[in-house]
Amino acid sequence: MANIKPLSMRTSHMTNAEIADREELQNNLQNNYEAIDEAVPEELHGYARKEWQKIVPLLKKETPASNLDRSQLINYCLLAQTVHTCQKYILQDGLCVMTKQGTKKINPYFNMQDKAIKNMRAIASDFGLNISSRAKLENQKVKQSDPEDPFADLLEDDAS
Repeated sequence: MANIKPLSMRTSHMTNAEIADREELQNNLQNNYEAIDEAVPEELHGYARKEWQKIVPLLKKETPASNLDRSQLINYCLLAQTVHTCQKYILQDGLCVMTKQGTKKINPYFNMQDKAIKNMRAIASDFGLNISSRAKLENQKVKQSDPEDPFADLLEDDAS
């Protein structure tokens, strides 16, 4: 999950007590919650089912996703299905449709698709499923790596 940085990715100075607390938190996330079950939920069909089969194995590998997150992931997959279905109707009918009065209006499927995309984006951010949440994690890794210190060799030689 994007908001839970592993201890190895932390850049701030931490006391030994804070480090111990963080290690306990990470341990609890990994060991106290049942890992998410990869079995596709009954309510997912078609594109939603494919989305589940695509993202859950990746989440299981990269995040501390648990069965507590299952309903949110189901929602994400159902929203993906909605986006997919709306796109099919938009392609079929166009962005504008004719009303009974003979005027053009925006295709209602476009508004539904737009809402679904916004909701998907919110859920995706929680699970690190979008580029910005993954970039934040990767940025922390880069910051964590030790910069080359030209004086480190001198200090090591003096200590000998």
